[in-house]
Amino acid sequence: MLSGITSKLRRITTNQLYFPEIDGIRFMAISLVILFHIYKYFISHVSEDIVAGLAGNSLLNTFLDNSDRGVELFFVLSGFILCLPFAHHYINNGKKLPLKNYYLRRVTRLEPPYLLAITGIFLLQVVTDQRDFPTYAPSWLASLGYSHLLIHNEIPTVTIVAWSLEIEIQFYLMAPFLFKILTFDKVTRRGALLVAIVGTVLLQNFFPLPKISLADYAQYFFTGILLADLYVTDDLTALFSKKRMVLVAIFSFVVVVFLPIKSSTPQFYTLLWGRLCFPFAIFVLYYAIMKNEWLKKAFSFSIIPIIGGMCYSIYLLHYTVIGIAGRVTTRFIHTGNYLADLVLQVALLSIPILIGSVIFYYFIERPFMSRKWMDMLLKKDKKVAALNAVS
Repeated sequence: MLSGITSKLRRITTNQLYFPEIDGIRFMAISLVILFHIYKYFISHVSEDIVAGLAGNSLLNTFLDNSDRGVELFFVLSGFILCLPFAHHYINNGKKLPLKNYYLRRVTRLEPPYLLAITGIFLLQVVTDQRDFPTYAPSWLASLGYSHLLIHNEIPTVTIVAWSLEIEIQFYLMAPFLFKILTFDKVTRRGALLVAIVGTVLLQNFFPLPKISLADYAQYFFTGILLADLYVTDDLTALFSKKRMVLVAIFSFVVVVFLPIKSSTPQFYTLLWGRLCFPFAIFVLYYAIMKNEWLKKAFSFSIIPIIGGMCYSIYLLHYTVIGIAGRVTTRFIHTGNYLADLVLQVALLSIPILIGSVIFYYFIERPFMSRKWMDMLLKKDKKVAALNAVS
C-alpha cells in the first residue's frame, strides 16, 4: 500500500531517470526553511517569559535562526540540476539540450503552479480582509512577473517566500549562457568557477548593490555549476565514496548551519571568511551525498525523497499555512517551557503544511511535471486550427 502511494506521489522526471538522493537533499533544504518560519512565528506569538527561555537554548536557537540557509541550499541545487544536462553535453559529448526546450520546460513546469499559488494566496488575503485589493494589486502583479524585488526593492508582500523564486528566475534566464564555461578545458573552467565564487563574495562585501538581485547570490549558482562539472567527470568519486566521508558530510552540515555569514556578525573579516567558506561547505556536503553509498541510502530512505520531491509546493504554501494554522496552534502553548512548546508547535504546524502541500502537489504541481499536458495542449491547438482551416 505504501509503495502504491509513494509511486503516485513521486516526482515525474523529464528523462525518466530518478535519483532519490537528490530529492533527499531537497527534503533537507525545505525542512530547514520550514523550521525557520515556524520558529520565527513561534517567538513572535509567545509571552515574554517563554521567550526568556531562549537564553538557555543558545545552540538550538542559533541553529533555528540560521535554518533560513535552506534557501542557499536550494540555490546551489538549482545550479547543479539545471547545469547537469549541459555538463553531460559539453564534457561527455552527451545529447544536446536545445535552448527552446530548456526555456519551454521552465515555463510549462514551474509557472502554472506558481501563478495559481500566488493568485490564490492573494485572493484569500483579500477575502479575509488582510489585504486591500487596490492597494496591494500592484504588488501581486509584480510578483506574478517575478519583478517585485526589482520594482519595489523590498520583499514581496503577498508571500515573502516569492523573493527567492525571483532570484531563481533571473538565474534560469542567464544559465544556458553561463554554462558555456564548461566548453573550456578542465583546469580553465574550474579555475574560472573558483574565481567567480570567491570574486562574487568579495564584490558583495566591498561593493554591495542597492537592490536585491541575482548578484547577491550568484556564488551559490556558480557552486552548483562546479558541482555538476565534478559530478559528471567523477574526479572526486574515489575519495568521497569512502565510509569516513560520512563524518565529513556531517561536519560540513554543521559548518553550513553555524558558520557566521549573517550581517549581524560584528567583525567584518570574520563575516567575510565565513561567507567565503560557506559555498564550499555546501559543495562538500552535496558531493558526499551524491557519491557516497551510505549517504545515498540515508537520503533515499522511506518517504524522505517523496516529501523532498514536493518541495516546490511546500515552499509556495508553507508560510501562508503557518500564518493561518498558527492562530489555532498557538492556543496550545501552555506548558511554560520554551523547548516543549517549540517542539509542540513544530509538530502541530507540520501536519497542515504537509496535508495542504500534498493536495496542491498532487492535483496542481505534479501534472505539470509531465510533458504530456503540453503535448496534449499543442495537439489540441493544431486540431482546432485544422478545423478552422477546413471551415
